[in-house]
Amino acid sequence: EAIIFPIFAVLFNLPLVMPGLIPIALLVTLGIATVGTVFSAMAVNTRSREVMLPLLFFPVVLPAIVAAVEASGIVIRGEGGSNLTQWLSLLAVFDIIFLVVCPVAFNVILEE
Repeated sequence: EAIIFPIFAVLFNLPLVMPGLIPIALLVTLGIATVGTVFSAMAVNTRSREVMLPLLFFPVVLPAIVAAVEASGIVIRGEGGSNLTQWLSLLAVFDIIFLVVCPVAFNVILEE
């Protein structure tokens, strides 16, 4: 992300420093990494893991991706306010839910 953000800024003629994108990037990265870790551990023991992982992973992380896209659009347009807060709250709740559920599920998955 540290490499992509400056390239993105240059290509789309945006300021190189956009501090509003940092919390969005951190929240969505944390959520995707958490869900991805558990789902990959779950899929590694299946026979068709190449197919199973995307089928399980993408629908679960889709709310985080949509929230990140919407929040990034608000920051890039220079808006803000309650709309940005709603999308950041969705990302935070997504992270909290999966940071609580995934460690418990991870232990159960590894046992089976």
